[in-house]
Amino acid sequence: MTDSDRVARAEALLDEIFSPSWRDHEGGVAWPSEAGLDFARLCVEHCYADAWSRKGSLDLKTRSLITLTALASQGATEELKLHVRGALNLGHAPDDVVELFIHLIPYLGVPRVVQAMRCAGEVLREHAGD
Repeated sequence: MTDSDRVARAEALLDEIFSPSWRDHEGGVAWPSEAGLDFARLCVEHCYADAWSRKGSLDLKTRSLITLTALASQGATEELKLHVRGALNLGHAPDDVVELFIHLIPYLGVPRVVQAMRCAGEVLREHAGD
């Protein structure tokens, strides 16, 4: 697979998960230098052209919940918000996210999951206002 094929594969999947609105966020480019652009490309290709797009037994909705679990466990709040939006876009109901976090309480601990729930709550309230 060529580099351009990988980018196209990743971008198509990002469109499906986050809608084309993800493109308004400058593709995750935090610093617009050659190295900064390479950083964003590598992250996108690795996550979406490689891991998320695998044709294994996990569908996108399951991968979404796994991703929310990983992000909650790390305390990665901004990425968590992004992926809560993605989960809703993939068809998860708001209570699917809440139930996931309830399930995570004994495994991650109350403070970590409360932090994740606060982040998710911001997105869920935005979603309810749509």
